[in-house]
Amino acid sequence: MLARLWNMVWKEALQFWRYKLLLLFILAFPALDVLGAAEAVSAQIMYIPTAVYDQDRSPTSRRLVEMLRGSRLFTPDTYVGSQAELETLLEQGEVKIGLVIPPDFGADLAGGRGTTVQVLQDGSETMTALLAGAYLEGASYVYGQRLMGVEVGSLASVDPRSRIWFNEEMRKENFQLPAEMAAAVAMLSMLVPAVAIVRERESGTLEQLFVTPMRSIELILSKGTVAAVIAFIGFLEALALITLYLGVPFRGSLVLLMALTVFYIFVEMGWGLFVSAVVRTQGQALLAAFFWLMLESILSGQILPVENMPRVVQAMAQLAPNTHFTVIVRSIMLRGSGLADLWPQVAMLVGLGVVLYALAAVRLRKRLD
Repeated sequence: MLARLWNMVWKEALQFWRYKLLLLFILAFPALDVLGAAEAVSAQIMYIPTAVYDQDRSPTSRRLVEMLRGSRLFTPDTYVGSQAELETLLEQGEVKIGLVIPPDFGADLAGGRGTTVQVLQDGSETMTALLAGAYLEGASYVYGQRLMGVEVGSLASVDPRSRIWFNEEMRKENFQLPAEMAAAVAMLSMLVPAVAIVRERESGTLEQLFVTPMRSIELILSKGTVAAVIAFIGFLEALALITLYLGVPFRGSLVLLMALTVFYIFVEMGWGLFVSAVVRTQGQALLAAFFWLMLESILSGQILPVENMPRVVQAMAQLAPNTHFTVIVRSIMLRGSGLADLWPQVAMLVGLGVVLYALAAVRLRKRLD
């Protein structure tokens, strides 16, 4: 059995070696994916184009505008003479925020009567609008308190003080990049074996292999070994990049993470091998694999926390190996968790692996019959 497996593994390795450009792209993919994600999550919303309709034209209103400029979140460089002109700029997309200061803004604040500033926001860019709205709400309160000579927070009866654990600096990269690394490993683990068996079928050699003493599970394991090696090299490459270059902390056991990654790769390959045993062409295999990978990315909690999903979707998410591995990666890297903390995720991966490889072997044998 070992001799047959070794011969098939060597055959797969030679096939990959013949396509050096494809192999180079596959090996470079995890690093490129993580770097792209790092650039996306580290990008900050700054210098939002802002138009100001200042009907007061007082030193007080000008100080408010300068405070917004000093935040570097807004660029209030456009002054308009009417509400209609302000709305036109918003409709044309030339500005994203419109600030309307009322005529008695300074006098009302000086008299302690309070006032209202209207903010018009372009909601087509949701994140920009939410961030700008939150900042303007807080900044307006602070500005009004300072002008009235009241120390900010002096009216509060409780002084809340928070302490952040596991991600003290609240860096988005620390939370997102481990999940992106898991997604990159999932893509390599699934795509490579997804086309392996289909390629044998299209070339007419699959039936010849089963004439030999090789069993279906031996064929599956041999096809998956080379893919597992490639996926693990990609994982090491991505892990080194996000820890040494991008500064994501690593607080847990490297040996434990590497061991669980190897296991996860073989489980994720089960989906790819099952797909390859069901479809007939490499094109169908690629489409099916990409569809599942996109669905798995959504279900894994990489975009939206699983606990915030509907119960039916949460149940579906348990079928995605990436759901459990994302928890494992984040817990080991950020929390320093051990195997005793991660046994529910490991148990789910064990169950998924057994079911997927059994289905792939049975389906492959049925296709040949």
